[in-house]
Amino acid sequence: MSTVTLPCDEVRGFRTLLREMVRELGMLNRTLHNTGLSPLQSHILIELGQRPLGVTELARLLCAEKSSISRTLRSLTDNGLLARQEDDRDRRASVFLLTEKGQHVLQDVHLHADQHILNALALSSESEQRAMVSTAKTLTAALRSARRQEDARIALRPIQPKDDPAIQRVIVRSFEENGIAHLEGVSLHDPALGHLSHAYSLPRARYWVATQGGRVIGGVGIAPLAGADDQHCEMQKLYLDSQFSGMGIGRRLIAHALREARAFGYRYCYLETLNELSSAVGLYRTFGFEYCARLGHTGHGSCDICMLKVLE
Repeated sequence: MSTVTLPCDEVRGFRTLLREMVRELGMLNRTLHNTGLSPLQSHILIELGQRPLGVTELARLLCAEKSSISRTLRSLTDNGLLARQEDDRDRRASVFLLTEKGQHVLQDVHLHADQHILNALALSSESEQRAMVSTAKTLTAALRSARRQEDARIALRPIQPKDDPAIQRVIVRSFEENGIAHLEGVSLHDPALGHLSHAYSLPRARYWVATQGGRVIGGVGIAPLAGADDQHCEMQKLYLDSQFSGMGIGRRLIAHALREARAFGYRYCYLETLNELSSAVGLYRTFGFEYCARLGHTGHGSCDICMLKVLE
């Protein structure tokens, strides 16, 4: 999956930090926080404290093998912490729920874990605490998206002529699904839409497609910004099959395009989008794009949101 070229020592250093964090959280201990429960047992109780779940759902939530989940559920049931019942949605399946004893044990788990984290947070300022929470959220989301993309065999590569019809269908469908296919002055009507592989064969221009098992599901392009100096590029035609939304593929396409723009020697990256697609603006802002006046001559007069990023 990797399209990032970080120095090996930086990657190893980051992994070292993660390992140390896992150790400090007690995840390598046989029992967790003096509760007598293993980390997996504790995680199962926490999830079942939210709602009854079956083996498959627990395995998905905890990123664990179903066989490990099944064994652990049996041990928790044998110890009187869980009860098993038929799934109301599927009489052939079973779900597990906490017994009264299990609820008391879960309270102890939360008590010990909360205190452990509170003790750590007490060493930090309020701004540091907010930064840690924000970083934890961002890292968790990135790890989850990376896992889902690996499981789905998502890959990025430069566009090839054989991809032209497929990416055109993705773009047209996106306009139709968002109810904006009727607009003039948008990329849907670009003359080059049917042969993007040729359109992006110019110097300092490139288009990449995202594929799932070989099938084109999205793409993004970088090209010189028409009517601007050679330090400005434009990020163009970022589209994704809606079936694959929520997996972080859009973020991956943007990050890859910006890295390549830097490699091409650009100092600024410009983009235009529509009010109807303004939900993507928050994503652009996380990558450092800011609102700006219209630049260059893109020919997309209907695009009413203009943004610019300074490339580090």
